[in-house]
Amino acid sequence: MTSRPRLRFAPSPTGPLHLGGARTALYNWAAARALGGDFLLRIEDTDRARSTDESLRIILEGLRWLGIHWDEGPDVGGDRGPYLQTERLDIYARYAERLIAEGFAYECFATPEEVDEGRQRLQAEGKRPMYDRRHRDLSDDERAALRAERGPGSLRFRMPLDQEWTLPDLCKGDVRVNLAELDDWVMVRPDGMPTYNFACVVDDLEMGITHVVRGEEHLMNGFKQAVMFDALGATAPLYAHIPLILGKGGKKLSKREADVNILDYRAKGYLPDAVFNYITLLGWSYSGDQDVFTRDEMLAKFRIDDIGKSGSKFDEEKLRWMNGDYVRRLDRAAFVDAGRPYVGDALPAAAFDEQPGFVANVFACYQERVELLSELAERVGWVLGEGVELDEAAQKNLAKHEDAKAWLAGYADVLEASGLPASYPADRAAADAAFALPSAADRPGPDAPPCDGPAQLEASARAFCDERGIKFGHFVHPVRAALTGTNKGPGLFDCVFLLGKERAVARLRAQA
Repeated sequence: MTSRPRLRFAPSPTGPLHLGGARTALYNWAAARALGGDFLLRIEDTDRARSTDESLRIILEGLRWLGIHWDEGPDVGGDRGPYLQTERLDIYARYAERLIAEGFAYECFATPEEVDEGRQRLQAEGKRPMYDRRHRDLSDDERAALRAERGPGSLRFRMPLDQEWTLPDLCKGDVRVNLAELDDWVMVRPDGMPTYNFACVVDDLEMGITHVVRGEEHLMNGFKQAVMFDALGATAPLYAHIPLILGKGGKKLSKREADVNILDYRAKGYLPDAVFNYITLLGWSYSGDQDVFTRDEMLAKFRIDDIGKSGSKFDEEKLRWMNGDYVRRLDRAAFVDAGRPYVGDALPAAAFDEQPGFVANVFACYQERVELLSELAERVGWVLGEGVELDEAAQKNLAKHEDAKAWLAGYADVLEASGLPASYPADRAAADAAFALPSAADRPGPDAPPCDGPAQLEASARAFCDERGIKFGHFVHPVRAALTGTNKGPGLFDCVFLLGKERAVARLRAQA
């Protein structure tokens, strides 16, 4: 290549950023970065009836959440703007005049009913149903008469007839078509608003776009655009028309199978890096034996022509698994920061600020147990408050052994006499040391106050069971039920330690 690579993502702000659009943006961004070029964001907002500022805001927010940032765009500027198509109408008008003057475009006055009648007639003749080119070769006088009768017409591009055209495609290889099979397509509507293909060519030409990665549904548009580039004496970008994302049945992914708005995945508790990683794999493979990789690792290997030729199935179960893997890879502080927006009232903001050691240890209990950050709110609800509401499984565990209530009462006495602090230690060093956090910075100094941690609590509980002839495996279930209200969760003695003596004893005696 003789010019700096320039790629773009050009969404329409008529709805949110969806999974397919996010993948298109990601591949263009990755190719630009891998090639050492520029990535542009262009907004195709010529559909005035459906385009909204809110949709644009959501698209920009979704891209930023995924970590896709652009070098030029409507909010950051650049030398090739404006980057909103509605601010480029004078540019389109100039190109339209040129194409008319050079014989590559013409004014068409056919009504929608006439266009439809022509299609039906061609189909009845066994031909491809399309615009019948009825106004392609009118004389100047005939056009003037129709303009006077019907008002301004639309502008159509004059496709070459009976010509084979080869479109090089980085994903599909060379694709050939007879241009006579393609419409003389509308470039500009009667109201002066450009259509997709026309505005796309003008913008890509003016902005110096060198590569375009987009869905295979745009393949025929690739021919229309390449022919127009040729008419303008320019070379079309290198196109890569990538396969569709498929649903479980092998058909195009439906709205029922995946969230329409990429930000819905954020609301569900997915990490942006996990979603980025998974979307990348919907058509491109990092390696045969590695699914999880960093952005830098991806960029070091990413090539447009490595994108597969067949569609990839979206599997949200695999996405959940991958998100869980990313959750487990976070360091403790990053996990707390990522999970904080999802816990709601279960852990009030004051706890994060006033007892960071307590919060870190609560989160530590669940880092290996959650796949989505949104699961945290329900999981940690037992930690605060004076009591808990027992679910059905917890009630069964309490009723399973006739002596369970006596065990709870006896164990409450043991805890009351133990070295467990009355509440979770406010001193971070003591709390974190007792919970055995791995960081050396969190270990206590010689003056740190002693307290019983989970290991000491478990040892005393086992001694309690041995003295009374209770099977330890039978003992833990009613205790967990009384303390947490459920039958699942982190280690039992992590739970005791986080509750502190006062609340643990109170909950045990409430069920005894």
